[in-house]
Amino acid sequence: MKELIIVLSIADKAALGSVRCLPGLQAAEEDGFIWVRGINALGDLDLRIRQLPGLHTYTLDVDNNLFPPGGLTPVSKLKPLKWVPVAEYITVKLPVSALPGKINLQHTIMLKPSGRSQEGNALLTSLATWQRYAETAPLVRLQQTRFAVSEKNKVLIIGTPLPALPGKEYVLQDTLLLPCGFEFDPPAISELVIARLDPSKGSLLLFDTDGSWEMIPKNAFMPSTRSAIRLTKGGGYE
Repeated sequence: MKELIIVLSIADKAALGSVRCLPGLQAAEEDGFIWVRGINALGDLDLRIRQLPGLHTYTLDVDNNLFPPGGLTPVSKLKPLKWVPVAEYITVKLPVSALPGKINLQHTIMLKPSGRSQEGNALLTSLATWQRYAETAPLVRLQQTRFAVSEKNKVLIIGTPLPALPGKEYVLQDTLLLPCGFEFDPPAISELVIARLDPSKGSLLLFDTDGSWEMIPKNAFMPSTRSAIRLTKGGGYE
């Protein structure tokens, strides 16, 4: 196999989180740079690889000669390096202590503005606002949602379309609730977060833009009927 080699700055180490689940990739460090190998130069490149912030790209022959893209003359030779799988090079450590908390990784993990257009399918608002809306809302609109109430009289409403109420909109992705217009940095961390925090997927994980989060059991949600909303009091999920 003719390999593709990508060289990144050590400052861009976190970017490898988006490709850590791709098979065969290996990484090594040298003098403030990260070398990534294991990429088939003759196949179609995965979009996640094309999006890496590479400083240099080379093709590698069987004699470890490095060629510039499309070049016929080698510009250098690959030095012996200590290669490890990218999945081991970018490790993830998440807290298992009491909730709510913050994700704590070996590299800083944050939410960043997303370049994709996202329509919210969850809304966080107040119980009083929800109850006032339910008194006059068409029943067919209520039936398309379900809700859970916190001890602080906050209501999380899930469904489509969402009611036009003041509050904060979220996008439900699997069991993750992320603020509209935001995504994990890198986005590929999503599956790892679920696997560590709630592998059974018995809850929804609601994140704020600063990385703080809380866990909401799925059984805390109930159908949005007028009577259920009218009789609801605070004291639900924490």
